[in-house]
Amino acid sequence: MNKFFPLSLPYAETHYKFKLPWSPLHKRWPEVFLDGPSFCVPGVKPVFYLVLKDADYFPVRVREIELLIQGVGQSRKIRLDLDRDVSENLIFIPLEIDFSGLQGKLSINGRIRVETSKGKSRSFLNSNFPGLPPSPLHLHVLAESLPYPADWHGGELHCHSDYSNDPVEFGAPLSVLQEAGRALGMGYVVCTDHSYDFYYDKRRYMERTDPEENFRNYRAEALELNRLNVPSGGTVLIPGEEVSCGNHLGENVHLLVAGHGDFLPGLGDGGRRWLNNKPDLKVAEVLARLSGTPCFAAHPRSRIGSLERFLFRRGMWHDQDLRITQGDNAIHGLQFWNGHRGRDFSEGRQFWIARLLSGHRISPIGANDAHGDLNRNIGVKTPLFSLYHNRNHVFGHVRTVVHSPEKTIPGIQAGLASGNLFCTDGPFLHLADESGSLRLRGKSTGDFGGFEKITVFSGKTGETKEQSVREWDWKKPGHGPLEVSELVTAPDGASYLRVEARTSGNRFAMTAPVYR
Repeated sequence: MNKFFPLSLPYAETHYKFKLPWSPLHKRWPEVFLDGPSFCVPGVKPVFYLVLKDADYFPVRVREIELLIQGVGQSRKIRLDLDRDVSENLIFIPLEIDFSGLQGKLSINGRIRVETSKGKSRSFLNSNFPGLPPSPLHLHVLAESLPYPADWHGGELHCHSDYSNDPVEFGAPLSVLQEAGRALGMGYVVCTDHSYDFYYDKRRYMERTDPEENFRNYRAEALELNRLNVPSGGTVLIPGEEVSCGNHLGENVHLLVAGHGDFLPGLGDGGRRWLNNKPDLKVAEVLARLSGTPCFAAHPRSRIGSLERFLFRRGMWHDQDLRITQGDNAIHGLQFWNGHRGRDFSEGRQFWIARLLSGHRISPIGANDAHGDLNRNIGVKTPLFSLYHNRNHVFGHVRTVVHSPEKTIPGIQAGLASGNLFCTDGPFLHLADESGSLRLRGKSTGDFGGFEKITVFSGKTGETKEQSVREWDWKKPGHGPLEVSELVTAPDGASYLRVEARTSGNRFAMTAPVYR
C-alpha cells in the first residue's frame, strides 16, 4: 500500500523527482505497459492496449509485441508488428488480438520491444516499471451473460480518468473506460476525478489551469462519447467528481458526486499546496451546491496514517458528517466495499450497520477506486523509491447494480438515489416487498459458482446488533443452487432487513436495506 497516498491505487507516475537529482524510479524511458479488461461478457470482443506515458519527454519507436495467451488446454501466440513512433504524453494504442475460440480463464504475457531515437533498444515483459517482477494479465471469457434482469444496470461508481493526473498517479482516457465498461457488461461508469486535479493541466500536472473550464471540457467529452456510443449498446459515462471537503473536525474527506453540472472546488489534500491543506468547502457547503445529485462517502473507514494526517490533513467520516442535509440534498450511501473484502471492508460494513441501527437510512456502495487499472494495480508505494502491484482495485470488478427502466444518466441517478440497488462482484441479489410479503431473489452463473451461503439480517432501531433471521447454507461445496426465490418473514419490530450471499467461486453480494 502507498505509504504517503494510501487512498490512491493508480497507474504509477515514475518521473516526478521533486527537483531532486536522482530517484531509483526515474528512468529516461516512458512508462510502457499492457492493459485490458479483466473479463468479458459473451458477444463482446475485449480491447487490450499498449499504454505509453511521458513519451513527449522520452520519444520512442514501438517495434513489436509478441503475445502468449494461455488457458486450460489452450495456447496461442500472436506477433504484432507495430513499427510506430510515439511522442505523446499519454497514449493507449489498441491491439488487434484474436480471442476467437478461446474460453474460460486466460493469462496473457507480452514481450514488448521499443527503441529510442538514438537506436537504443529494450525488450521487456508486460511493463517496464522499475523494481517489479513481470505479472501476466488475466482475462476471464465468461460463458454466460451477467445474471441481472434487463432493467438492472451494473456499474463502476468510483474510478478515475486521465483528468486525474498528478506526481504519483494517472488514469485512463474516458474513451478507454467506456470501451472497457462495454466488455465488462457494465451499464454505466461514474467517473469521479479528483477535485484537486481539475486545477492543473492533465498533461502537465504541475501547471495551473482554470478548474471550471477544465471540468466543462471533461463533461463535454464524456457526453459526446455517450452521444456516439450509447445508442449502439455502449456504457453510459456519468462525469462526476471525488470532492475533497471538510468533515466536522476540519479534516479532508472524500465525497463521490455522480453527475453534477458545475465544478465543486477542493484543493485541501492535493499535495501541491504542501501544509496549506485546509478544506476549501465543508461537507454541508458541497451538499448545498448539488441540487439533488446523488453522492456517497468514499472509503469511510480506510486507515489514515499519522504522516498523511499531518501532510494532507486527511480524516475519516463520522456519523455527524453523514447526517448533514441541505434541503433535499443528503449523502445517499457509504462506499465501504472498495475493490476487495479486506479490513477496510469489514470495518466499513460495521460502521454502516451501526448507522442503520441508529435509524439512519443509508445505502451500501461497492466500487474499486481504479485509476485506469483495467487488469491490475501498479502504483507508487514510497514516492521516489518503490512501487507495488496487486489485483485488489481492478476497474469494474465490484459493481453497484441499480434498478432503472432507462439506461440514461437521469435514470441511473434516480436509481442510485432511490436505494433500490445491490453491490456485487458476481451474483444478482435482491430483496423487495411483494404483495405485503418480502421476496428474496438471487441468481448466479457457472462462471461465479452456485450459492454457498445466503443470510437474511434484521435490525431494530436502538439495538446494538443485527439478528440473523434466516440462513441457507449448502455445506457441500459446489452443490448450491444457481437460482433462489424465497419468501422472507420480517420479525416483529424490525426496522429493516437486508441480505448477504456468497458463492462457491468466492463471489459476494449484498443488498440495500428494505425498511419497515
